[in-house]
Amino acid sequence: MAHDAVVFPGQGSQRPGMGADFHKQWPAARRTFEEASDATGEDLARLCFEKDARLNLTEFTQPCILTMEVAAYRTAVEVFGLQARAFGGHSLGEYSALVAAGVMPFADAVRLVRRRGALMQQAVPSGKGAMAALVADDIQGTPALQLALRAGAEVANANSRNQVVISGTAESIDRAKAALAEAMPTLTFIRLQVSAPFHSSLMQSIEPAFRASLAALAGKLRPELATAVTSNFTGAFHTSDALTENLVRQIAGSVRWLDNMNALRSGARRVFEMGPGAPLAKFFQTLGTPVTAITKATELEAVLRDYVPPEGRVPRETTGTSRPAEPPRPAPYEVHAQVKQPARGQTPPRHGIHAEQLGDATFRVEHGVRLAYVAGAMVKGIASPELVIQMGRAGLLSYFGSGGLSLEDIESGLRRIQAALPPGAPWGVNLLHNVNHPATEERTVDLFLRLGVRSVEASAYTVLTPALVRYRLKGARLEGGRAVAANRLMAKLSRPEVARQFLAPPPARIVQAIQEKGLITDEEARAAARLPMADDLCAEADSGGHTDKAVAFSLLPAMMHLRDEAMTEFGYPVRIRVGAAGGIGTPEAAAASFILGADFILTGSINQCTPQAGTSDLVKDMLADADIQDFAMAPAGDMFELGARIQVFRKGVFFPARGNKLYELYQRHESLEAIDTATREQIEKQYFKKPIDAAWAETQAYYARTDPSQLDRAQKNPRHRMALVFRWYFVDTMRRARRGDAADRVNFQIHSGPALGSFNRSVKGTPLEDWRNRHVDVLANHVMENAARILEARWRGLMPGA
Repeated sequence: MAHDAVVFPGQGSQRPGMGADFHKQWPAARRTFEEASDATGEDLARLCFEKDARLNLTEFTQPCILTMEVAAYRTAVEVFGLQARAFGGHSLGEYSALVAAGVMPFADAVRLVRRRGALMQQAVPSGKGAMAALVADDIQGTPALQLALRAGAEVANANSRNQVVISGTAESIDRAKAALAEAMPTLTFIRLQVSAPFHSSLMQSIEPAFRASLAALAGKLRPELATAVTSNFTGAFHTSDALTENLVRQIAGSVRWLDNMNALRSGARRVFEMGPGAPLAKFFQTLGTPVTAITKATELEAVLRDYVPPEGRVPRETTGTSRPAEPPRPAPYEVHAQVKQPARGQTPPRHGIHAEQLGDATFRVEHGVRLAYVAGAMVKGIASPELVIQMGRAGLLSYFGSGGLSLEDIESGLRRIQAALPPGAPWGVNLLHNVNHPATEERTVDLFLRLGVRSVEASAYTVLTPALVRYRLKGARLEGGRAVAANRLMAKLSRPEVARQFLAPPPARIVQAIQEKGLITDEEARAAARLPMADDLCAEADSGGHTDKAVAFSLLPAMMHLRDEAMTEFGYPVRIRVGAAGGIGTPEAAAASFILGADFILTGSINQCTPQAGTSDLVKDMLADADIQDFAMAPAGDMFELGARIQVFRKGVFFPARGNKLYELYQRHESLEAIDTATREQIEKQYFKKPIDAAWAETQAYYARTDPSQLDRAQKNPRHRMALVFRWYFVDTMRRARRGDAADRVNFQIHSGPALGSFNRSVKGTPLEDWRNRHVDVLANHVMENAARILEARWRGLMPGA
């Protein structure tokens, strides 16, 4: 059933007089202001209603806005019977949402946000930080973010398709402004009048103190109700177990408001915005979602006078908060096919639906493959040349895992593949977006073009880069008015705003820039306007390694709709294909993907447990024994400071716990020297297996070769030195796993996910229980042949006469 949602704006929406009309007219509002004043020891009504300079000081701004918003919401509930089941708020507004949902007591929330505001005010000296709004049509599809990041700024708020806010040092914002003015003169750059660089890494120093303030409230919170509130940090609805961590990380993390809006408007009958102003309504408008703004008492009365809840008229609340009702639970329903395994050497019987028919026929033709099946890249060469060769010889597509390898190792692997496979055999290589080192990405593309690599799997991209556009356009031509690409590109992604970039032609500005540098020809540039960036999109749901933990049943249809919109908008003559990945380890999962409409499927975790995978036999032994519950989340070493997470194998290993411990230490301390002696000794003896100084020496040697600026930064900033040393552990734990150091298996870092556990269960008692029989092409045939059987059985069950 459709529900009503309420959203609350954050700092910047304050104005003198806010809430005075609510206070004058309704007792619920007066009680709210009195409660807030008692909680803080300040006359918040006077602060809000009169011209008081403190209203623009973060320490006072935040409790004032929270109080006004809760006063409006309580009035809507008590007087007019508003019933909302979903809540969201922008930055500070997230706390109003938590109060409205019943997660956090109001008085405690007022004290907490005042503490939060004071900490944020103190984090950076006045004048040292800055923020700016960048406004442009489809800003994600422009080079604006890349230019800002290169200038040293950070994304503070992803507000809408057309607006992003950047944050950082005043110097980085100035550099970003200059770079954007030169490259994108039509972009609107608005420097914000704020007292600190909110939602940037400059706020990380206050996270430990704020974490302590939150911990003091632990007994008063109701995290089970937080599932009705969207998280600025994750972009999705809160989970009860991650509430506190998400609120801590929100301070220095980017506000993913675009994702919040998409989550909130899904299934919403109406969306109301309550606050001193209505900035969020404009953001929702960019998505085509109308929002009813309530900023004054007259608006509240006019909007809700005849309000009828989604469930029909019910008695009005009098408690001052509205707690979302539990959604109805569907009756348990399970469909599971018992897949009979053919005996060794036995040819499976033919059915009405064949593996060769599953997916999109043009995918098979364009890639020259038997099956609409792909073995995806796994970093550090785990998707090895041997794996790619095995698949190519079987007429199946796979991608060499070049991420994290040196250029020399990438070239060696590519030459081995080219020497082993005949011309025209299906294979490709992964191209990993390198945000911190774009020059490395450029050199990798140079290598691909020099060696004649014709198929690339692009992953981890948030914006299109000149290197990627150059690869796509090299060799492109016009034939009879139709653009033809020489290089095929599959984009592996999980976010709609990224998908839109790959569904559109390459950005004209990037095309012009690389053309002016002589990197592409005039004909290649002309072809760009009629060519989509990608031939194939791979919608990656929850997977091993880096993951947004997307749900396939939501993600895949959304990507297909985006594809259909792009086909209509751009009129491409050849349909862009959309495939599924993430969580696919069994024939049942593959069948479900094809039922959803996937043009192809891509597997990952199951291929790590094959003879061809570039990891140790010990790791394969461990993975072959995994069940679906044997996986956990841990920090990502390559984005350690940002708090990014990866999914890893946890059974019998301590890496997830130790990785999380290092991240906790990083958040709590300013340097390695600040860590107590006992903990340092534990790290050296149990984690590193060597002195910290030795790990630092190896780190210095690496960055001296690859990026000396990191060493300069570490010398000036002890906390950055600590991060680099901790990163060493994440790199080394992957090395230990690939080597198969049996004496140190507890420190193995193994990227994998529940799809492998599901596969292991499905092959118990068959030859495939032993990973030595799990040749990568055998797994492909197993999954696809049995998926065809399942679909045939389902079809016959639904249509008995067919």
